[in-house]
Amino acid sequence: MIASIYNAYSDHKLSLLLNQGDRKAFVEIYDRYYSLLYLYAYKKLKEREEAKDAVQDVFIALWNRREEIKFDISLSGYLYRSVRNRALNIFAHKNIESKYLASLDEYLKANHEGTDYLIREKEIAALIEIEINNLPLKMREVFLLSRTENLTYKEIAEKLNISETTVNTQMKRALKALRTKLGIYVYIFIFINS
Repeated sequence: MIASIYNAYSDHKLSLLLNQGDRKAFVEIYDRYYSLLYLYAYKKLKEREEAKDAVQDVFIALWNRREEIKFDISLSGYLYRSVRNRALNIFAHKNIESKYLASLDEYLKANHEGTDYLIREKEIAALIEIEINNLPLKMREVFLLSRTENLTYKEIAEKLNISETTVNTQMKRALKALRTKLGIYVYIFIFINS
């Protein structure tokens, strides 16, 4: 009986109840919008797991910030805008990751002339190899399949029998670890040789 009462409430009424911490109002909003928001996110991201994660993140934030959210626009407008913003954040992160990988590839493939440059290049290449070998086994395996065999995240996921989300997470962690350990060496080397 209660579920049908909430089902009949308008979005505006549900928003007000949500602001007051009403869990049943939140459940109704979730039931009412999850599928629609997932389809919207999937159209933007073209990745099922990323779309699910984006929508889940929006609902988690909605509940965590329920008392402070002011719905200046409609509830549906707020939710769609939140999913769109989450998708844009994912695209921005992928773009930064791609740029970093491209610069790392360029660095690794750079062919510098002169003995000093060759010595520095070999030293930094050795440092990079050491740090790659220090990555945890699964992370290293994902990283090497991506970098040396040029496999897509989907191909890596199929080859290792893991989800694309896991591949994405492992790559992010590998890049962060390498950037943390090698960033200064790579940037000093590029600065000296530019």
